[in-house]
Amino acid sequence: MPRVNDYVNYSTHGICKIEDLRFIKFDSCASGHDYYVLKPIARDTSSIFVPADNPVLMERMRPVLFPEEIDQIILSVKDQNLLWISDRKQRSAQFQEILRTRDERELLLLISCLYLKSTETEKGLSNTDAQVLKKAESIIDQEFSFSLKISTSSIGSYIRERLGLK
Repeated sequence: MPRVNDYVNYSTHGICKIEDLRFIKFDSCASGHDYYVLKPIARDTSSIFVPADNPVLMERMRPVLFPEEIDQIILSVKDQNLLWISDRKQRSAQFQEILRTRDERELLLLISCLYLKSTETEKGLSNTDAQVLKKAESIIDQEFSFSLKISTSSIGSYIRERLGLK
């Protein structure tokens, strides 16, 4: 059960601090509920209210990874590949699902797949695939940087070092 002052990775909002757990009654609701009040670290002027009794929304809130877990995830993708899907719509659907679930292992495989594809042709990636790559890198950079307490610009080097790719 998450607690006040814990940091969590919440859905598409990224790393958030649990600021409070309080009973709130919104005008549109007949009754109130307990809500987790989350503050995204990237946008600390925002607040996210997650109903504590909503299992679907609570499922989107997960603990931030520990450094050891990050290292295990990085090593788990070594010598693994995400297969390139030629059909643009199917590929886009798969990539969007990976971005939505924010599974770090799948994100690393996605990043690797897109890097490899970008080197295969002179044109590089399509705009859509390049945007997916940028978003996937941003997700990985934010969580890994937060957990490892290193700059986002150092994440790529950290991953390559762990994979022995210096």
